[in-house]
Order: sequence, then structure tokens, then C-alpha cells
Amino acid sequence: MKYCRKCELSVNTVYEFCPLCASQLTGSQNTETAPEAECAAPEDVYPVYSGEIKYNFALRLLLFISIAGASTCLLINLMFYSGVLWSLLVAGGIGFFWAAIIYPINARKNIGHHITVDAVAACVFFVVAQFVVGAKGWSLDYVVPFLFIAATTFISLVILIKRMKWREYALYQFITILLGVLPVISVIAGLVTTAWPSIVSAFYSFITLLGMFIFADKKYKNELIKRFHF
Repeated sequence: MKYCRKCELSVNTVYEFCPLCASQLTGSQNTETAPEAECAAPEDVYPVYSGEIKYNFALRLLLFISIAGASTCLLINLMFYSGVLWSLLVAGGIGFFWAAIIYPINARKNIGHHITVDAVAACVFFVVAQFVVGAKGWSLDYVVPFLFIAATTFISLVILIKRMKWREYALYQFITILLGVLPVISVIAGLVTTAWPSIVSAFYSFITLLGMFIFADKKYKNELIKRFHF
């Protein structure tokens, strides 16, 4: 039976390294005691992994704090009501925070998918929050354009970092580029009072699209043509 000093447990194996931490094992394998070790209970050979238990506790604690915080804000808002249900904005922000955490864990999509979905969800949240609070202009004027600029930038950086997996992110980059042009529609429809952020967003999308075709290799261009039937 060999022994791992780091894990502080005995391991019945013929290998020189611990299967849990990859540290060097000490001692030697006794072939006479090997059959007995094979019959031993798993918890006698390997320690019980408690990482998942700690993770679930932290997640439940954070959930409790979120619910308690949102409930407290709602109570204060109702007790000292001044015509604005600002507690709904707090509750919505907490809900969006949880959606941004839980969705990537459960969906198991690539990071480009998460960036695109989170950017769209954040835009919807801020637009709704603007109407709830009763303020005018700030979400469509500033938040939405710069969120799409940030999403396009992040996906571009991901493609530069993970060049071997660019096919997984090309579609989402093109989607964020199209989303970056949408704020211009708000300008044309007269829904915004400050037009320059929307114009900058559309111009940035155009520059990014132009850079995709200028600096990308032939495989990247052919992939875009094949996906979008150019």
C-alpha cells in the first residue's frame, strides 16, 4: 500500500503518483495485501470530496442573502412610498445577477453565446428599469449602445485569444455586430435624445465587420460566406 503525504491517505495502486493530487507516492505496493485493499470501502481508500458540499452551501447562502435583501428593500419601499417602486429595480437587478450566473452553468454553451445572451438580457433589463423608475433617455441613449460595443469587443478578444476555436465564436460576433446597428433605429424613430452613442455603436460595428474581412484568413471568410450565404 502506497501513501500520499499531501492527501494523507493510503492508495492501493501500482502507479507512482496520487490519482487525486498527482503528487509523488511513497512506500511500495504489497501484492499480498492488494486483494484485501480492493475489497475495502471506497471511503477507506479515497477521501470524501467536500468541494461540492461547500459550493452548494455558498450558493444557498448567497440565495438567502439575495432574497432577504430584495424583501427588505420592498418593505422599506412600501413603508416610505414616494410614488416610485424602486424596490422592483433592485429585485430585477438581483434576478438578472442570478440569471447571469445560473444560465452559463446550466446551459454549458461557449463564452460567445453567454456574452451575446447577457448583453441582450442586460439591455432589456435597463430599458424596463428606465420605465419603472420613470426616468427618460439614459438606457436607450447610453446603456444599450455601449453594451453592444462591449459585447462586440469581448467576443473579438476571445477570437484573438482562442484562434484555434474561431469557428465557435464567428456566429456570435456577427450577431453582436448586427445588434450594434440596432440603436440607429432608435435614433431614426425618435426614441433617443442623444444620438452620438448610437452612431458610435453602428460605426464600431461597421469597423469590426470590415476588420473581420480584411485581417481574417481565407478559411474565416469562407466560413462567414457559408454561414450567412453572402
